[in-house]
Parts: sequence; C-alpha cells; structure tokens
Amino acid sequence: MNYNIEFQIASILFVSILMIVFFSKKRWPSAANVVFRVIMILTWCTLALDIASVITITEVVAGKAEYTVINNFLSTLYLVVMAGYIASMDVYVIVNTIYDKISQTRMTIKYIEATVCGIGLLIAIIVIIANPLLYGGFGKFIYSYGIPSSTIYIFSSSSVVFVIIAMAANFKKVPIKRLIPIIVFCVMEGTVALIQMFFKELLIIGMGTAAVCLVMYFCLENPDMNMIEELNKANKRSRELLLNILPLSVANKLEFQTKPFFSEFDDVTIMFLDIVNFTKISAEIGEVKLVKILNAFFGELDDLLNNFKVEKIKTIGDAYMVSAGAPDRYSGNCAETVRFARQVLRHLKEFNQRYNLDLHVRIGINNGRVVAGVIGKKKYIFDLWGSAVNLAARLESNGEIDAITISENVKQILGNTYECRELELKDIKGFGRLQTYVLN
Repeated sequence: MNYNIEFQIASILFVSILMIVFFSKKRWPSAANVVFRVIMILTWCTLALDIASVITITEVVAGKAEYTVINNFLSTLYLVVMAGYIASMDVYVIVNTIYDKISQTRMTIKYIEATVCGIGLLIAIIVIIANPLLYGGFGKFIYSYGIPSSTIYIFSSSSVVFVIIAMAANFKKVPIKRLIPIIVFCVMEGTVALIQMFFKELLIIGMGTAAVCLVMYFCLENPDMNMIEELNKANKRSRELLLNILPLSVANKLEFQTKPFFSEFDDVTIMFLDIVNFTKISAEIGEVKLVKILNAFFGELDDLLNNFKVEKIKTIGDAYMVSAGAPDRYSGNCAETVRFARQVLRHLKEFNQRYNLDLHVRIGINNGRVVAGVIGKKKYIFDLWGSAVNLAARLESNGEIDAITISENVKQILGNTYECRELELKDIKGFGRLQTYVLN
C-alpha cells in the first residue's frame, strides 16, 4: 500500500467513538442537533469510503485491473458523500444563524439559502456521476483530477464563501458559541487544502472533518439531556410540593406573581374538624404516639379529599380545616362539603376499629362571605379570613361529638336535602345567641 492512511484510520476511529458518545444519550431535539447527527454520519462515511478507495487504487496501480470498477465506484461515491457533507455544513450554518425574534424577511432568506444549497448539491452530484475520474502522478503521489474532483473543489470553495458571508451578516446577533464551529470549519477547509496541496500523500482531509465534528459537539446547545431530565424531575417535585400546599389556581398565579394577593368571595363553605379531648388523650398515651395517630388520620382525610371538590386549607394542632368555593368557584359547594363531612364520620368509625382506638371529633360548617388569598413574604399558605370563618370554628367548638353542626345559612342552602335537628339557642362568642342545627 503506497498511501499513508494512518490519519484516515485514526480519524474514523475518533469519529466512531464520538458517535457512540453522542447517540448513547438522549439529546435536545433542536435543528442544530439534528443537522449535527447527519454531519457525523456523513463524516464517518467519507472517511470509510476514502480509506476503501485508497486501498483499491493502490491495487489498480499495482496492476490488478479487476479492482478498477470497484475503485471507480468507491471514489465516485466518496465524492458524492463529500458533496453531501459540504451541503450539510451549509445547512448547519443556516440553522445556527437563526436567532430569537428573527424577522420574517430574514427567515424567508434562510429558506431561500437552504433551497439554493439543495439545488447546488443536486447539480454537484449529477456532474460527479456523469463524468469519469482521472488520475495523475505515480506511487504514493497518485491523485485524482478531472471534472468530478474540480466540482468538489468549486462546491467546497463556494461553501466557504457562503459560510463567511452568513457569519459576518449575523455576527452581532448570534451567540459566539454557535459561531465557533463555523469559524473552525472555514479555517479547516483552508488549512487542510493548503497542506494537501504540498503533501498529497498525507490524506489529512478526514482528520480536518473529524476535528470540526469534535468542536461542533462541544458547542452544541444543551448537548446532554441528563442534566435537563434531572432539572425536569426537580421542577416536577417542586411543583407537586407546591400543589400539596396551595390550590392549583393559586400555585399557577404564584409562578408569575410572588407578591401577596387576596380577594373577596361570596358563597364559600368552611368546615372545621377537631379531635375531642386531645389534651387528655395526649397525657394518657403520650405525645409522640398521639401525633403518629393524628398523622395517620389526617393523612387518610387528605386521601378522601381526592374524591371531593373540597380544598384542604391547613391543620392547626388537632384541628383540620377545609373549604369549598374559593378560589375555585362552583355552585353546590355547600352540599359538597357536607358530603365530605359525612364521609369523614363514616371513615372515623372504620379508623377506630382498624387501630383499636376511641377517637371522637366535632365538625362545624358555615357558609358565607370570606377574604381568601396568600399574604406575607415567606412560607406561603392559602388562607381564609372573615366572620364566616370564625363562625365555622365556633360551631365546631360548640357542637356535638361525632356530629356535624351547621349554621342557619347552611341549613337554608341545603333545603330539604338533609334532615336537621334544631339545637338549643347558644351564646356564641362574638356572634351572640344563634340558632344552630345538627345534621341527622
């Protein structure tokens, strides 16, 4: 073998490793990354075809005429693929000079550039295939010439001119990271062409294209999706945590507005639930055990909420507060809250049997006008304020054990849906003597 193809072999091994690294991980689906995939494949193919054509031409020179047809085919195919590589670099330049807020006129120019590039590639391929390859020199200095080779030189030179013009026209608008591979391509084309002119036996064109691939890899935008996937997972966890603390509509609002906000809402139903004799039970069984029981019970109430259009507001010690109708408005929120409360009482019986306990609760429900929102600067919580909220809390503390105590307003909203038992008039702190009811 007369030619020195060590550079070609080293380059194809290098590009093969780079392809394995690139394709082994999920990548950002940008236009530049898609074009880079094509460029790597074409680079590998040009190197493989170059090596194969060199091997066959040396056999032809050695007098083995049977290799002539194979060599002509491989050499022609090499030039065709090389033309495709040059065209793909032009497309790479086009997609990398598209920037944010680009005008429609400039985008139209980009489409025209891509079209001209495609037409030029088609013409180059036709000329290469239609004309025979010629060879000059002898031994390891043999080289190809003629119309096919000249076509590649012309196509490559015009490509470099196009790249320089495109880069200059967008230099101030495109990030330097996008321009580095383009600059390297231009420098590589010129440098390799000069070296190859004086040292034809070196065959370093493939090494130049491999070097460009490496630079392009390191300059890819978001070249590794692993970090992006981890960020997406972290964002998802943060989102889920936020939705555990705040209603969906409030969480969405806080993503764009970090300052406090609140609004008035009519027809909002508020419910308070409290463990009876919590302090006494704590002294009897111990605080740690009681908190574990409380966590289990309130956790199961959280799960029950998934079946109702009722929003948990907060827990306050052994008290559990929910509401319906704010911030998400809908009619029938009072009846929905009552259905939830009745389900809680049924669930409490099953919970006591399962844990061999004797827990009891009081529940108070009121409906009225409230102010709801998020206030403060840290540790955001969605909360409700107003006399309607205070009355719901008083109804719970003055209500019957394992029963649902409701206000006059709730009774009127429910109508004849549920039977109610009228309680004796009580002096409710902050509200005077009020008529209250217990749902049967």
